Amino acid sequence: MLSTSSSARDLMQSDVVTVGPSDSLRDAMEWMVDSHVSGLPVIDEKDRCVGVLSMTDVLGVEYAQAELAVGPDVEEVGSYYDPDTQRWESMRFAGSVDELPDVSVSEVMSCDVVSVLPQAALREVAELMLERRVHRVLVMDRKHHLHGIISALDLVRLVAEP
Repeated sequence: MLSTSSSARDLMQSDVVTVGPSDSLRDAMEWMVDSHVSGLPVIDEKDRCVGVLSMTDVLGVEYAQAELAVGPDVEEVGSYYDPDTQRWESMRFAGSVDELPDVSVSEVMSCDVVSVLPQAALREVAELMLERRVHRVLVMDRKHHLHGIISALDLVRLVAEP
């Protein structure tokens, strides 16, 4: 049985959908939607994790597009939670995934990867998520090879399920 004293290796999801730095933002967004995930580790040609593409990154691009496309096709659609400000923000969207700009993942991704080693205690993972205000922590070795991912939902399941 898992507990908060278990290791990252014990809880991590090892079947992780990833994206490459040269992949298009449109393709990455489709993979996120199809896989029901809100972020993708970015893996380079040497099989090293070089970044993370999150829905927050995609929303930032979409927001910039909507600001440029002032007109009747731009509508305000609901809101999203901004973990940096800890507030719900309204968001204008210019269109569909097909209308995202033709940019690569490397132009949008965050290079600041929040990660732990496989032997890290789950308490350390949870503390890191709180400290860095992230929804996922990558489990990697010292050579930046991805072993798995732990989401905030994984930690919630650990506490909530018997």
